[in-house]
Amino acid sequence: METQSRLLQITARLILATLIILIMVVGKKFLVPFTWSLIIGLASIKLIDWIKMKTSLPTAMVIIMYLFIILLVLLALGYFFYLELHGIFSDLPAMLAQLSDRLHILSTTLKNMGVAIPDHIDKAYISEWVHQHKEIIQNFVSAFGFDLWNIILVMFFLFFILYYKDLLTHFLTAHIKDRKKLISTRATINKSLSVTRGYIYGLLILTSISAVLNLIVLLVFGLKFAIFFAVFLAILNLIPIVGNPIGLTVIMLFALITKENLLIPLLIFASLFFIIFLLDNIIRPWLIGDKLKMNAFSVFISIIIGGMIWGVSGMILFIPIVGIIKIFLEGHETNRNYAIFFSELPKKDKVKTGVIIEKVTEE
Repeated sequence: METQSRLLQITARLILATLIILIMVVGKKFLVPFTWSLIIGLASIKLIDWIKMKTSLPTAMVIIMYLFIILLVLLALGYFFYLELHGIFSDLPAMLAQLSDRLHILSTTLKNMGVAIPDHIDKAYISEWVHQHKEIIQNFVSAFGFDLWNIILVMFFLFFILYYKDLLTHFLTAHIKDRKKLISTRATINKSLSVTRGYIYGLLILTSISAVLNLIVLLVFGLKFAIFFAVFLAILNLIPIVGNPIGLTVIMLFALITKENLLIPLLIFASLFFIIFLLDNIIRPWLIGDKLKMNAFSVFISIIIGGMIWGVSGMILFIPIVGIIKIFLEGHETNRNYAIFFSELPKKDKVKTGVIIEKVTEE
């Protein structure tokens, strides 16, 4: 009987998990902007309260000013990418000619070694492809789940989340009568807020540092559109595991096409790789630390599942979402053990070699 009951519980949880995933897929157009606004809102609550305290302005006015600043930053970033990508596509014919020359030289060299490869590129095909994909800017921005409509939705969601944030406190007070449980629940929520805030702020600072360091390297080696590629690589750094390899590959290909000396692309790759290593192993732990306390496997699974369900937005958002779920699991006595699967391995006690520690119990 106990086995049947356990089997029913497992089946019910699997059905619930399947239903949640189905809702995430079907409701993507609503849930992606809502989740962006929720994560930003969780990270912004303390800042809004601080501004309110310092200025004594009405809550609605503070939130509107805050949203206006965010909107200006997004518009500036979008306009920046528009100008830079427009410049890159304007230079495309010259880059294609240079690529064709490089390919011809490579083909001649390999042909002398007995290896035959095409010695030209189909410029007409590439030009036609570019013409058919003029919406690349919109597609690039939409990959993060943002177009004009979604930005408007995020602004609205964010306003209401910040304005009505105290409703959660009133709900908990009215719903949970046990004082100990109420204190524990509030502590769990405050912990999730603190972790999310530290994680988001840390990522913003890390992205800024990455962009500056990338820019210095690219300017030193004289790569065209250095600002664009510096920001591009810094933003891709937000996507763990897969972001940096994609960014490095794009920059390397561009450098190989535009630079006469083939040594320069290798030096650019080595310098950027060193910066990424420095960011991931020294600056990131110092800025962000182990805020989410998630093991590498759970982070990797979060990226894969997030990408499958919500695309690039899911790859970024699912990491803090899973981190918050882990915090709530740890705060729930019944489900606390499940949080172990998201955590790092416990540190083993250091035992000196050749020494056996025995516990002797005297009766």
